[in-house]
Amino acid sequence: MKQKDKSANDWLKELMEEKLLTGKCDDVPEGWIAIGEMARQCNLPITTMNSRLMKLMKLNKIQRKKFRIDTGRQITEVWHYIKK
Repeated sequence: MKQKDKSANDWLKELMEEKLLTGKCDDVPEGWIAIGEMARQCNLPITTMNSRLMKLMKLNKIQRKKFRIDTGRQITEVWHYIKK
């Protein structure tokens, strides 16, 4: 089917098949924690927490991975971290 020949339903189906628009969140395994949650627990700004986490990553002390989560407004990918 040519791009011009797509109906509105075809466009919608294509968009819904996109990873972030399926409405599905990932199951975050135990031990993984989002940067926002870590910043809240440490009472630090996210920017400060991010720079500290980047230093730990360079030292190979932590691992990071994106998980799709519901932020309350939308489903989006968020970096999560775990100790190695």
